[in-house]
Amino acid sequence: MSPSTLEARAREWSTRAVQWDPARNNIKRAVHLAARARGARLERTGQVPAIANIYAAGSPKAGSQWMKALFDHPVVRRHTGLFTLPQLDYQLKPSKPFPAGTFVPGLYFSHDEYLAMTHRHPYRLIYMFRDPRDLFVSGYFSAIGTHRPVAGYEGWREELRSKPVGEGLLELIHLGGSRLQEMATWAGVDDPHVATFKLEEINADPRGNVTGILEHCEIDLSPDEFETVLHDVSREALQVKDLAQRSEGSESHYRVDRKTYRELFTDEHYAAVDALSPGLAVRLGYDA
Repeated sequence: MSPSTLEARAREWSTRAVQWDPARNNIKRAVHLAARARGARLERTGQVPAIANIYAAGSPKAGSQWMKALFDHPVVRRHTGLFTLPQLDYQLKPSKPFPAGTFVPGLYFSHDEYLAMTHRHPYRLIYMFRDPRDLFVSGYFSAIGTHRPVAGYEGWREELRSKPVGEGLLELIHLGGSRLQEMATWAGVDDPHVATFKLEEINADPRGNVTGILEHCEIDLSPDEFETVLHDVSREALQVKDLAQRSEGSESHYRVDRKTYRELFTDEHYAAVDALSPGLAVRLGYDA
């Protein structure tokens, strides 16, 4: 299998792996059609929200599920008036406008693809960074255990489980060049519609960073509402919620064993990541 084929396979896996079962794509498309009808009605009646679209962008394993939990929270939705779209492969038609009055999670794309988007109404975009090395660690543990079955990829996941951790990590790194290259295009972006955050900083200071995200999106919660949202999107609360939806004995999407690249990487892993996008971690403000 050629390197380009491997990279395409990796991108498809990392996109599909955060979505619902692919067998439900028809349902998701029907929901998108309903959202378009709703958006057209909002436009026709002059009821489009002041911020008509909010986009959550980044890379898989860089807090996309957390951002979805934040903007899909009932309290937040009550203030935004936005309908949460189910995730699809938006990259297939990057210039196709999204319906008015929608929150769009899971935009995994480059800055150039963002620039190709069509916007009919005021919008805001949150781009989430994560240390590139931990993207691969998180992706590895998701692939071997925590993610639900993904049609067409279970054989590959079983092969990955059979390999030593170091070897499996290297395989994911070698397949992941496109994701780091996409992330690199967002470094230093200066755009009033875009605010960038780091997942690590949100974990360290959720109060300050959630405040910044909400302010960028012009969402004004009362103090009590803010405390409710902050509690409900904490890692602990999301882990409990995720486990309640899984079968007994399953491991949560939010890992209990939170090993990082510092415990798992060898010189070979560091070199492999740096070869994909030289100096990216440092350019994003992470330690070398």
